[in-house]
Amino acid sequence: MRRLTVFWFPFSCSFLYRFLHTGVMSDVCVTEHLARIGILLDYSGGRLLFFNAERGLVLFAIRHKFTDAAYPAFALEKAGALTLCTGMELPEFVKHS
Repeated sequence: MRRLTVFWFPFSCSFLYRFLHTGVMSDVCVTEHLARIGILLDYSGGRLLFFNAERGLVLFAIRHKFTDAAYPAFALEKAGALTLCTGMELPEFVKHS
């Protein structure tokens, strides 16, 4: 799978999340600051989802047939903090999709 890049841009009354994958840019505008963003890799189902972890709303999804190992990598463009939480319970909206 090729690299997927996510950018975050704060504005005065909204927040823009820009997803860049295989040369295609997708913008998602939300009106609230997202304290937690969930990432769900469904390897066998061929899905990668980014979602609002508090509300369970999907921000961005891609389909891909995974044939090799997936290696997540995270980086911050500017100094700051990034907290990764693993082993979270599967969100309800995913259980029924």
